[in-house]
Amino acid sequence: MFKKLIATAAVVSLVGAGTATAAPTAQGVKADGLRLTGLAQRYQELHGYTPAALRADGLRWQAMARAYASRPAVTATGSSFDWADAGIGAAGGFVLFAGAAGAIVFARRSRRTKLAL
Repeated sequence: MFKKLIATAAVVSLVGAGTATAAPTAQGVKADGLRLTGLAQRYQELHGYTPAALRADGLRWQAMARAYASRPAVTATGSSFDWADAGIGAAGGFVLFAGAAGAIVFARRSRRTKLAL
């Protein structure tokens, strides 16, 4: 099964790599240009993008970039480690560990003892 998969992959890669492409002709380049121009015009019609709208978007993005660039950089001062938070985390971990240990002990003891009837 695995050999068939490898053989199929090898054949597909050889066939895919072996395809030749012809050099573009002037007529082909013109056809591609007309097709892409038509697609661009259709996109503009559907979405309402005009050169003025695109220019306005560009100006808006440039203004936002300038606003962010002019902001001062925020730097941290002092140590960012908080011992109080570490203590709360350690206490929470201990409570979880103790609860799990208690559950294991309770489960093991409940299997050993049988009720007398």
